[in-house]
Amino acid sequence: MEYTYQGLKVYCEKKGRGPDLVLLHGWGCDGKIFSGIVSELMPYFTIYNVDLPGFGNSDEPKNYYTLDDYVDMLIDFINKFKINNPIILGHSFGGRIAIRFTSKTNLTKKLILVDSAGIKPKGYFKTKLKILKYKLKKKTYKLFKKVNKYQTLIQNSGSNDYKNATPVMKKTLSVITKTFQEKELKNIKTNTLLIWGKNDYTTLYQDGEKMQKLLENSAIVSIENVGHFPFLEKPYHFMCILKTFLEVNE
Repeated sequence: MEYTYQGLKVYCEKKGRGPDLVLLHGWGCDGKIFSGIVSELMPYFTIYNVDLPGFGNSDEPKNYYTLDDYVDMLIDFINKFKINNPIILGHSFGGRIAIRFTSKTNLTKKLILVDSAGIKPKGYFKTKLKILKYKLKKKTYKLFKKVNKYQTLIQNSGSNDYKNATPVMKKTLSVITKTFQEKELKNIKTNTLLIWGKNDYTTLYQDGEKMQKLLENSAIVSIENVGHFPFLEKPYHFMCILKTFLEVNE
């Protein structure tokens, strides 16, 4: 389905029935990345799988977006479709949006952060950035080359995030990656689960541990031998963890 926000077409896939669950993808991706999660959870939840502005089938903003712009869009979306106290799952960049939305509105029933961005990495990894992104690109290529439908994702992730972006999205990325959310995390009282790939070279596991310590009601679960996309790299393991947190009775 499509909805219009401030003149922008925003695409969302709605499936299933039950309590509301909103999925927020990472940078350079779109809602298709969550297809496995959707198929597993649609018998138990009404799932809203959003292509964020600038990605997938949604329009690109005419001017650069800040984190608040994405959050304001999400608030409008939730109000328009009368989504009640949603469970929110955010991956990477989507985690940033989920954190601010939850801190700002206090409407989130449960929060799931998957290899989330949002805190200042140790040393701000300026000197490590090229190395880490190279490792991410190499690892994700080995994973996704087996699945043709994810070839576009490979090209748009990791070290190509900035290079492949349009001028508007380059500015958006530049602004948002300078936004750190430690104070927001401290304000969140929502029951929160962090799921992290132990070998993530983009958002390090140590960053996840730091997030968990800032969140009052939270737990972190790591998955061994997994990078930035645990729901793709070890989907069965990931879904077992997620379903336990969501209290899914199969």
